[in-house]
Amino acid sequence: MPASETQGGPPPDDHTDAEPPPPLPEQSDFADAVLAAMPDPVFVFGPQNTLAWGNPPLRQAVGHSAAALRGKSLPELFGKGDAAAVEQALDAVRAGRDTATAEVALLPREGPPRPCTFTARPLSGDVGPPNCVVGIARMAPLSTAQDETLRLERDRLAALYTGLPSPVVHYEVQGGVAIARGANVAFEEAFGVSRSEVVGHDLDALLAPDERLSQAETLTRRAVEEGSVQAEVIRETNEGRRHFRLNSVLFSDSETPEGYAIYTDITEQKEREQTLRDEQAALRSMYRITADQNAPFDDKVRRLIELGCTYLDLPYGFLTRISDGTQHILQATGDHPLLQPGKSCPLSESYCRTTVEQETLLAVQDAAAAGWTGDPAHEKFGLRTYIGSQILVDGTLYGTLCFAASDARPTAFTERERTFVELMSRWASYELEHRRATEQLERQNERLDNFAGLVAHDLRNPLNVAKGRLELVEDTEDLSHLSAIDRALARMDEIIEDLLAITWGGQKLSNEDLEYCDLASLIASCWERVDVPEAGLVADAPPRVRADANRLQRLLENLFRNAIEHGGEDVTLRIGALDDGFFVEDDGPGIPSDQQEEVLKAGYSSDEEGTGLGLSIVKTIVDAHGWSLALTEGRDGGARFEVTGAEVDRE
Repeated sequence: MPASETQGGPPPDDHTDAEPPPPLPEQSDFADAVLAAMPDPVFVFGPQNTLAWGNPPLRQAVGHSAAALRGKSLPELFGKGDAAAVEQALDAVRAGRDTATAEVALLPREGPPRPCTFTARPLSGDVGPPNCVVGIARMAPLSTAQDETLRLERDRLAALYTGLPSPVVHYEVQGGVAIARGANVAFEEAFGVSRSEVVGHDLDALLAPDERLSQAETLTRRAVEEGSVQAEVIRETNEGRRHFRLNSVLFSDSETPEGYAIYTDITEQKEREQTLRDEQAALRSMYRITADQNAPFDDKVRRLIELGCTYLDLPYGFLTRISDGTQHILQATGDHPLLQPGKSCPLSESYCRTTVEQETLLAVQDAAAAGWTGDPAHEKFGLRTYIGSQILVDGTLYGTLCFAASDARPTAFTERERTFVELMSRWASYELEHRRATEQLERQNERLDNFAGLVAHDLRNPLNVAKGRLELVEDTEDLSHLSAIDRALARMDEIIEDLLAITWGGQKLSNEDLEYCDLASLIASCWERVDVPEAGLVADAPPRVRADANRLQRLLENLFRNAIEHGGEDVTLRIGALDDGFFVEDDGPGIPSDQQEEVLKAGYSSDEEGTGLGLSIVKTIVDAHGWSLALTEGRDGGARFEVTGAEVDRE
């Protein structure tokens, strides 16, 4: 073989056996491929000096996608100061020069300007539109200072990324799908996945529940379109579904956008908001129930117990009445066999025992953990969760309102839940007090009606006698009728005095109205007015009593009068001291046991001439002092009245 064929000598004159090189393609795709393959940033400027095309190195240098770059002006690419120099180079090439250069700086999306040598060359009209110019930027190497600045910025970003307490994931969007490229430690811990299980996977499909996948994919598209997105989302974690505030920010809008997604856990905040909404709804329901004036008390209590069970998420609710050491279930909700209406048990075997003893709300999250194992209440009812509060009526224990469960509660009762139960108990106390006051008022009104009829009847009789006798005097001038008129008027005066005594004696007394009274002196004063010489009185060391002197005297006078009227003129009365009061008894026939309650009522009398108000006056005065009155049998078989609850002084 000749040396020229192997050493690159002149080719032979005969080219008939040589194969010609393939012709270069004329399509624009070929030109694009050549320009795209260049390592330096390449620009194609249109007639108005706006960017028509840029290769991948240009997009990488400035940090913009092809779509974002297209149409940018010279000041946007090089800044106002260098834009004029680039424009002169472009104009020079359009005027016929082969090349034109300018020392300028390219403006990236982030970071400092990048110095470069910009070279403009004409673009043949056969390849692109007329008056288009190609520019090539030969980038200057980064200085040591610039390189250090970029390194520090990169390190700070990495430290921020890895050190954030919130979960952070680095992702890129490929074909509209967010593909994870990295995750910090907080992300791995929160979602229960390792970095290797995250990287390369569809982020939305990995974290979003199935029914929320479409929403997650929509947020990814919005982040690409808008550059960032914020939203409240629900994601699957190693602790189940939790609420997050998502902040997704793109830091590169190149052909493959990249960004960071930061997840801030707001589950507790959402739970607090839900708790507040539930509480407000429960309070509104409580108000509607308690404000229902047409509903009876028992119906309101039933609805309140059901509301409390729902709000506290407990199956049992019950209202109790406590009396004589026994707990009685009045109303209940739930299927516990021992917590049903009509059921009762000794108070010592109930949880309410402790509620009553400590006089404050009792809340038990887990009875076993709280040391109730072995307690009679725990053994009898098997309740592990309990919350109960006292119900007081006029300051006296009525019962309790309670809620419970056989299982332990996962969390302790909150202050709001405790307050809710206390509010329900306070309402029950108020409602029971109101009901008791209403019943008392109705009874008083009934007694008043009866009393008014009695008074009208008793006054009408002597009044008719007086009027009839007066007419006879006028007609006959017989003055013997005047004595009957006098007796009738005296009878009327007596009735009026008794009425005044009941009205005046029933008024409540304050501490300022009371003083220590010498009972012996009052007894002597009252006995002087008893004009029955045959009657006897024995005063057995009567004490000094703290009372209203006038009312106490009236009380004694009525007891003396009652004894003489029913025991006869030779009756003997005895007065003596008790531990907290005194007694008055006689040796008369006494009062049958089946009549002892009736004799204290207004209008009751065994004597046709009596007003029936004497012992009622006694009871009224006793009540006004806050004392108690008991009617029993005396030592000689007569009536014995015991007044107790008074402050006495035996000295």
